[in-house]
Amino acid sequence: MNILHINYTDLVGGRFTGYYMQQSLNESNKVEMAVWKKESKSTFVHLIPPENQILHFFIDVIMNVCARMGLDRLFGIGGLLLPKRDFFKRADIVHLHLIHNFSNFSILSLPMLSRKKPIVWTIHDPWAMTGGCEHSFECDGWLKGCSQRCPHPRAKSLFQHFMPYIHWKIKKYIYKRSNITLIVASQWMQVRISKSPLLSQLPCYRIPFGIDVNLFRPKLNIDIRKKLGIPLTNKVIAFRDSGLKKDKFKGLQYLFDALTLYEPKEPTTLLIIENGKDFEHLSAKYSIIMTGWVDGEDMVDVLSSADIFLMPSIQESFGLMAVEAMACGTPVIVAEGTALPSVIISSKQNLSGGLVVPAKDSIALAGAIDLLLKNDDLRKNLGGQARHIAESEYSLELYTEAHINLYKEVILKKW
Repeated sequence: MNILHINYTDLVGGRFTGYYMQQSLNESNKVEMAVWKKESKSTFVHLIPPENQILHFFIDVIMNVCARMGLDRLFGIGGLLLPKRDFFKRADIVHLHLIHNFSNFSILSLPMLSRKKPIVWTIHDPWAMTGGCEHSFECDGWLKGCSQRCPHPRAKSLFQHFMPYIHWKIKKYIYKRSNITLIVASQWMQVRISKSPLLSQLPCYRIPFGIDVNLFRPKLNIDIRKKLGIPLTNKVIAFRDSGLKKDKFKGLQYLFDALTLYEPKEPTTLLIIENGKDFEHLSAKYSIIMTGWVDGEDMVDVLSSADIFLMPSIQESFGLMAVEAMACGTPVIVAEGTALPSVIISSKQNLSGGLVVPAKDSIALAGAIDLLLKNDDLRKNLGGQARHIAESEYSLELYTEAHINLYKEVILKKW
């Protein structure tokens, strides 16, 4: 089977956009990828844009103008170019991913492409079922056609509050004429698809994202704490900070307030992934280590050295980093109202990989932090359950096998 993944780029998000799928496939299956922006040197990744740099520049200018008018994601030519490319011609199935993230792939090409090849589309966030926003927060306009003034427009444009209505209507027209099978990673997303006036008529399957559980694993705490410069007797709280000012979805302000409220009973280190500058004000209470962006074995070191991992997102369609922390035996604290509670709690096995607190509740979050850090037995028990859930439900092998089975089913049904 020849599998073609379509995404904006290859390396960023490669854990859930197909880039690493080939690592767990046998020789009878082949993965290729087509992207608008290539960052790797992999020979199986192909560029969608025209090779002519002048034409490429001209297209980018047009796309920027369209974005300013609120017409982005409608006039990209990436989808129209695909049928002429050899990697598309030899594909047995085409798997779409984040085609709306800074992409020149227009949804207007979906009916045409779905007549040429069997297509599956992983819905990574609610954008496909809204008038353009990636997360709708309290707004239910996506259920009613986005006919009111949009409170959370996706991007700045001249008509940002009113274009969602037009986008919603166009999506409805396009989806009815497209033969596509949907994939979601969480039960939360599957429920939203079932309620969507745009997508509920399309077949939808739930396949959780998978990770390499041999890579993401518990490691000897003493060794990695020495490596990271963490005192061995300290409690360690880990989380990712993408920047408070930029945060819309991750609940960082509530996390900051919770850490301000929490009074450590013993020396405590904040181990902050990516940024961390906004948390320097807490240095009188905590020792602070900012790792910058880490990945692979370095990410394993960070997650394994932590006592707890915080992810109190107020909008989240899955939460892969929470699963990575669980695989490292680190219990996770998450907030209600997103996909995360159903991700860290296994209804199949009656196990929990952490605690769930009310959304936007800094007091409850501070209480959960206190509960886990002062109770070593509870923390160890939840960490063991977290590892078991990750191994049994979120392995890369399970993820790949489920996709291969679905690909075969879609090809047989539609071709």
